[in-house]
Amino acid sequence: MKKIVPDPPHSVNPLKIIATPYFSIHSEMIPPDALAYASELIRGLEETLDEYCRSHAGESGKYMLGNAMDSVEMAQALIEHSLSRL
Repeated sequence: MKKIVPDPPHSVNPLKIIATPYFSIHSEMIPPDALAYASELIRGLEETLDEYCRSHAGESGKYMLGNAMDSVEMAQALIEHSLSRL
């Protein structure tokens, strides 16, 4: 059977993209940039969790969100420490 479409040309250094259903990460992104972007994402998550916990004080399930908030704060501290040591 004949192949109708030829293979695409092979590139010497193709750009690799790590893809998820929600975003893509270019493989050539340097670690400091990746840490900086992760820090911004976590900062947004921290603000969202904080606002939700403040506006729903006393409701059931708030303690689970409080635990998530603690984890976010620790991750943020680790990222900022890593960025400061680069």
